[in-house]
Amino acid sequence: MNSLSRPPRNPDDTRGRIRRFILDAEALPSPKGAALRLIELARDPDASIDETVRVIQTDPALTGFVVRAANAARFGGIERTLDVKRAVVRVGMQMVRAHALAISMIRDHKKLRCKHFDYTRFWTESLYTAVLMDKLAERYREFRLGEAFVLGLLAGVGRLAFATAAPDDYGVVLARAAARGVPLELLEQEAFGFDHHELSAVLLADWGVPTELADVVYWQCDPEGGGLKPDSRPYRLAGVLQLAAGLAAEAVAAPEQDGASGIVYLRAALLELEPADMAALTAQALVELREWLQLIGLPPLQPAG
Repeated sequence: MNSLSRPPRNPDDTRGRIRRFILDAEALPSPKGAALRLIELARDPDASIDETVRVIQTDPALTGFVVRAANAARFGGIERTLDVKRAVVRVGMQMVRAHALAISMIRDHKKLRCKHFDYTRFWTESLYTAVLMDKLAERYREFRLGEAFVLGLLAGVGRLAFATAAPDDYGVVLARAAARGVPLELLEQEAFGFDHHELSAVLLADWGVPTELADVVYWQCDPEGGGLKPDSRPYRLAGVLQLAAGLAAEAVAAPEQDGASGIVYLRAALLELEPADMAALTAQALVELREWLQLIGLPPLQPAG
């Protein structure tokens, strides 16, 4: 992961390029099945929780995801439950929709064909980022319930969108980034006019993620350069996301790739995380990650290096 200061650009122009890219794309990561229905229900002011539960119960994997989330450590002291309705109330609809989105997109990965894009590694990294965010949320009270996991799970979806919508061009970008050691974001901007953080932010906003969180995703690689007010909630969220994403990227990195960049350790220091805290955090998160991977049907994490 790199700290990246974006050159000044007109945000409206950037959004316009992203919108044209989305309109021209023959395929994009998109909600299907239960995920699509849940997003539709979220937009219906008359929708009931019972309707939501019925949709969730049509998808066994989503049901397992929601119940697993409802019994997570952050709800310590609350009785464990296998009741889907109680689980939905506990975790909240935002988190339920995020799980549904992720599951529907994971199922689609076998249809994709972007060379140099490792779909299993991408989703393993995304899940690990989500789990790390959840653990960090226990230390920092900036997050609302379930928000950290959602943010970590979907923050990198712009990479998946590039791989889906422009597999050949993005394969070239990935190969160049690996060969030259250039930050991926810079090569994305050169090839497409915007990077995966910007694309992620637009997609998440389209899927109903609050604008504040979409802005956090946009500026996760450079919280200081994003116009976010120091000590504001979005600034702190972006810093926590930068740390979690960096640790996750290090954990799933290919053997030939370098370890975590200095910015990860700098961000940890800014967040007043000691090395012992970092070690405990990652150890706990790895245990939980293995459970999530098994639940969702992804292979176990292979140690980097």
